[in-house]
This record gives sequence, C-alpha cells and structure tokens, in this order.
Amino acid sequence: MTSLSSLLIQFAIVGAIFTALTMWRKLHKNVLWTFLQHFCGVWFVFSGLVKAVDPIGTAYKMEDYFVQFESTFEGLNNMFSGLAPLFPWLAGYSNGFSIFMIVFEIVLGVMLMVGFQRKLTAWLFFGIVVFFTVLTGFTFLTGYVPTESNFFDFAKWGPYVKTQMRVTDCGCFGDFIKLDPRISFFKDLGLMIPAFLFLFRSKWMHQLWTAGIRGWVVGGTTLATLLLCYQNAYWNLPMVDFRPFKIGTNVRERKELESSAKVDILGWLLENDSTKQVVTFMEPEPGKYTYFKTYTKADGWKVKEQIKTDWYVLKDSVKTPITKTKISEFAIEKSQNGENVKVTDEILQEKGYSLMIVAYHLDGSKQTETIILQDTTWATDTVRINKDSFTLQQRVASVEPKKVERMTFIPTAEYDRLFRDGVNPVAQAAAKAGWKVYALTTYGDSEVAAAFAQKVGADYPFYKGDDKLLKTLLRANPGFVVWKDGVVLDMYHHRHLPKADALLNKWK
Repeated sequence: MTSLSSLLIQFAIVGAIFTALTMWRKLHKNVLWTFLQHFCGVWFVFSGLVKAVDPIGTAYKMEDYFVQFESTFEGLNNMFSGLAPLFPWLAGYSNGFSIFMIVFEIVLGVMLMVGFQRKLTAWLFFGIVVFFTVLTGFTFLTGYVPTESNFFDFAKWGPYVKTQMRVTDCGCFGDFIKLDPRISFFKDLGLMIPAFLFLFRSKWMHQLWTAGIRGWVVGGTTLATLLLCYQNAYWNLPMVDFRPFKIGTNVRERKELESSAKVDILGWLLENDSTKQVVTFMEPEPGKYTYFKTYTKADGWKVKEQIKTDWYVLKDSVKTPITKTKISEFAIEKSQNGENVKVTDEILQEKGYSLMIVAYHLDGSKQTETIILQDTTWATDTVRINKDSFTLQQRVASVEPKKVERMTFIPTAEYDRLFRDGVNPVAQAAAKAGWKVYALTTYGDSEVAAAFAQKVGADYPFYKGDDKLLKTLLRANPGFVVWKDGVVLDMYHHRHLPKADALLNKWK
C-alpha cells in the first residue's frame, strides 16, 4: 500500500534526476535550491493531478471544512462570530473553489520547476503552504478539543483523542491516499522550510529556457489542467477512480470484511463531574475493563473517550490492519407503512443484474399546485318500508368542481428531461429483462421522491441513503451503477447514459 514516506522517496528521486539535468545544462545557481524547486514542484504537480481526476471529491472535502468552520465561528462570543454565515455561502461554490485550488497547485508546481517569475512564485508558494498548514493544523488540533467544546476555547483543551477530530482527513492526495491528520500537519510544517528559503533567497532559484518559453509552459499547463478538471467534474466520471466503490469492487465481500473488523481498548480518558479533572488510564491488558476499580462512579468519574487501536481483522489468529472505507457505512432503506426498513442485505445479496439509479439531489422545488376535484353533496331521504318501519337512504344532491391547493415537487426542465428521455427508457427495458431496478436518493429528498416519481413518470421504487454515501458511490446526478451479485460492474454519467439495447447487450 502506498504511504507518504514512499511517495516522498519517489518525489526525491524524480527531483534529483531533474536537478542533475538542470546542472548538466548549467542553469542552476545553487544546487540545494534547484533540488528543492524540483522536489516541491514534483510534489505539487502529483498532489494536484490525483485530485484533478476527481475534483468533485475535493469539493466535498471543502464542504466538510466549511461546515466545521461555520460551527466553530458560530460558537464564538465576539465579532468573529459574524463570519459564520460566510461559510454556507462559500459551500455553494465548492466546485469552483475545488477546480481553482487544483489548477493553482499544479501550475505552481510547474512554476517552481521552470523558475517562472521567481519572487512571485516564492510568495505564492509560501502563501499556499501557510493556507494548507492552517487547514491541516485545524484538522489535527481538534483532536485535543472535546466534542462539546469550541476550538478557540483553549482552556478546555485536553489530551489528544483521535475520534474528536472534526474532519477525518485533509484530502491532500484526494482518494489516492488517506493521510492521518497528524502526519498531514507535520508534512506541511516541513514544507514551510523550503517556503521560507525561497522567500528570502528567491534570486538563487534556477530559471529554465527564456522568459517567453516559461510563460508559454505555465499558460499551457493552466489551460490543460483546467480542461482536465472540467472533464472529470462536469463532462464525465473520474478518468482514474480511487474511490472504494470503483468498478470491479465486490462490495458484498468488502462490507462483510469491514464489519468483522475489531479494535482493542487500550485505555480511557476519564473526567470527574465535580472537579472537572481529566485523567488518562491505560489498561494493564488490552481489552480489559479495570478502570472503574480506581476511578469509581460514586466519586464522580465517567468515561469521556476510549483510547483504542486501529481497526484490524483476525486471519489465522494474526491481527491484520484494515482501513475502513465508506463501504462499511453502506446502508440503504425504504419507506414502508410509514417506517424506514433496511434493504441493504437485500440489495447486496441480489442474484443477477441490478440497475441502481443514483440521484443524490433531486433538482427542482416544492411548489403549491391547484387541482380540480369533484365535490359531491349528499342528501338523505327517509323511506317508509311498511307501517312501522323506516330506513334512511342517501342520494347525490349535486356534483360541483372544487379547487384544492396542495404541496408538490416540480423538477427542473432539464432534470425532468434527463429522467424521461434518458433514465426511464433504460430502467423499463432493464426491468423487462429481469433486472432489479431502483433509484437511490438522500434522506432529505426522499420526502419528495414520490411526487418527483409521479412528475417524471418513474415506475420504479425510490430508496434512500446517506448523502455522503451517495456522493461517494457516483460522481454524477443522476447516473447509473450496474451491479451483479454484489459486485460493481459499470457506471454511467448522466451525460453519457447508454441506450437500453447497448446496456443489455453488454451485460447478458
């Protein structure tokens, strides 16, 4: 498995090769500065490229940060609390911010390697490293902040607890490699060293070719990277897929494996209700529960956090580390008799082909519509059956049209067209061929799913799942995921939905 250390070694090797070539051309001014330019440049280009293949994933990570920043500033009792409403607004432009940051990162890497406008490049590099350090620092340092406390309430900070972190990873390398926030933070602190060196000795930075050629290289890189990001964000699915649900993944087996994963309790973070004292108690043996003998409930002690190992599975009595992915959170429900019923196992155990229509946001709006109902007025007549017997008999007195207002969901014209012309014909053909067909939307949109289905003519059931799960499953709205026996076989973006015959002929 790829690790940060192995990546850094590879960056250093490539940087050393470029440094040797630069020295051979006698274009260097300082060997160390030249190596650092190439090393940092290769690092930034690679980091940007693994995110450029999936800019939407980076946008989701930015939304996570915006949510945490909003709650953090909202909890302040000073003028900075006024910044809180800014972050939901920024979240609305997360796709644009994502593409800008990715393009900027790659272009800056190229600027370093070619020596484009040295002083400007040095300042830009310093600025972005400071920005990244703030993000990763916030991510890591929230591990010291109790869940109920605000980040800036430093008096309440306590021992580091990994599960307290507000954002689980920084997304520095997209889904290619998930870095522990602590490692990410110290990585960025390390990058501050060359950032300061470039800033104070930018004249020692090498420059390749002429100023005109350097300008063309930087301009060409900007355009190419921008097109790459748009291709993978708006025009198609990610060209390289690092997500847990990528094509070929046996989700059924992986979920079973991750469900069997365990952790060992190593100790406890305990707090006293009366004194507010916080202590760390390490168990003499992993998995034992002896803390309560020393720190009793009668004395006011309670468990604040668990200190535990990383996830592992037992294979032949050997503990094998395992990384839990979004697959462990794969859970789908349907509404039945007013209740949510889990259908996760039903979907994963389904025999044969299935067509999952992912729609993680039903584009449209709730509106009030007026419908005409026939309002019937009844009259009751008394009918005599015999001398001592009567019966009551109802009859229609009048039937008049009546206007009634009700709430409904109106999809946008484009979204309506996507379902009527692209999704529904394929879904109907697949169902006719014996496939299980269903749509999957979020819990929030599930409230309007029935009205939406009626409006677009969808005759398949709508299930619901977690918002992040759906966005991890497919980077398209809507789109298709083809399954067979719990295995992901294929995916389709809504801009490239297949015709029914083509899909059924491909998967027979």
